[in-house]
Amino acid sequence: MSRKITTATLLAYAGPALPLAIPTVVIYVLLPAYYVENYALPLLWTGVLLMLARLTDVITDPLIGHWLDRGNTRTYRLSLILGGLICIPSLFLLINPPAEHAMLTLFCGSLLLYLGWTLIQVPYITWLSHLSTDSYQRTRAATGREGLALIGLLLSASLPVIAVAMGFDTQATLWLMALVTILLGAPLIAALLRFAMPLQTPTHQPLAGLHFKDKPLKHAHMQSSPRELLQNRLALRLVAAWFCNGIANGVPAVLFPFYITAVLGGTEADRPVYILIYFAAACLSLPLWLMLSKKIDKRLLWQLAMSGAVLAFLPAPWLGPGDEAAFMLICILTGAALGADLALPHAMQAEITDWDRFRFRRQQTGLLFALWNGATKLALALAALLALGLLELSGFTPDSSAPLLALGLIYALLPCVFKAGAIALLWGFPLKTHHHTAIQRRLQERSGRSLTDASYTDTPIDHSDTDRLQQHESRTV
Repeated sequence: MSRKITTATLLAYAGPALPLAIPTVVIYVLLPAYYVENYALPLLWTGVLLMLARLTDVITDPLIGHWLDRGNTRTYRLSLILGGLICIPSLFLLINPPAEHAMLTLFCGSLLLYLGWTLIQVPYITWLSHLSTDSYQRTRAATGREGLALIGLLLSASLPVIAVAMGFDTQATLWLMALVTILLGAPLIAALLRFAMPLQTPTHQPLAGLHFKDKPLKHAHMQSSPRELLQNRLALRLVAAWFCNGIANGVPAVLFPFYITAVLGGTEADRPVYILIYFAAACLSLPLWLMLSKKIDKRLLWQLAMSGAVLAFLPAPWLGPGDEAAFMLICILTGAALGADLALPHAMQAEITDWDRFRFRRQQTGLLFALWNGATKLALALAALLALGLLELSGFTPDSSAPLLALGLIYALLPCVFKAGAIALLWGFPLKTHHHTAIQRRLQERSGRSLTDASYTDTPIDHSDTDRLQQHESRTV
């Protein structure tokens, strides 16, 4: 497998991230407020319904990941196509619910949309580990993918601004975003299926011919089960940090529309402007994080970015009307930190899959990525439940401007607590870049392949790196 990802492969792989990101603002930011404001759904029930729909991902994500691990390239293709066929009608149903069945529509439409999204997202993000075995190349691919995703988010934030200027109401704006998603998504996913998918099964290639010192792998494809995930404590630790950080990002996303109008005194038309600033900062920061990842370990770099986000977000509860400039600065700083959230952890996840393959002699890449994908969606669902539930308990209603302090505290300080938890979970995380290089070399050594590849000749094989990591992992809780 080539260590350097070609530009054509990178573009084919990263391209679908743009249209797939367009509905994100709709689903996580605008849709809850849309149902609360237009269909009079209670805040608490809106959060509960979204949470219940997300709970199905706890089952579907590992099942789909396990299915991909046991399948082949055709399985990846089928999953992507089937997911799209489920997502399209589900999105249309959520945008145009029967008024008398709005609550049921929100639940059923979200449930189907999440299922379709899983069928697309799990094979798509899993593909990162099959593009290259080199850590920097994976970071490069993740950065390209998330960069185009951020462009999609910028487009997602810009479309409402354009729609409002054209006199569109909220529902018409949502229709516009759904149509743009389909028109852009269909050809780019087709390009992914045609140009970025190899002819052989991706999960078979890395294990073919491996012979470990104590026992050979008689079959290239090793079956796995969700129960075996508990053995990989590094993966569980990373997913715990990922989960906490997901809640921290999800809470302000859900409360953002209410914060703009009730705390800053803005209008509905102001919301997309701040969203645009936030995602523009994230997009522009990606090259910086990619450059820094060459010099600073990704774990430490991610911790620094999250720490910066916490410091930037702390003043938000005490802002008010007239503090628009201060909030714009907060959007810029936290948006830049979001760029690190998007670029760095995905490469760390791919490294964990290599560690799992080396340490436990099995292939469960799809299952591991499904675990992280499910944790992301569950975190966002829990964030919606926490944010909307606490907001209702505080006495806040969409047509009231009080209590403002409670809204500000839930919007800003609660995410800071979860960010701090994610930072703590990553403290002393043992898998670093030089460990991953050693893991790859050990896998190459065991497979009997040539060790003269240009990407490895600068670093001698140091078995003590992987041995120490294995000892550390066995002590990690």
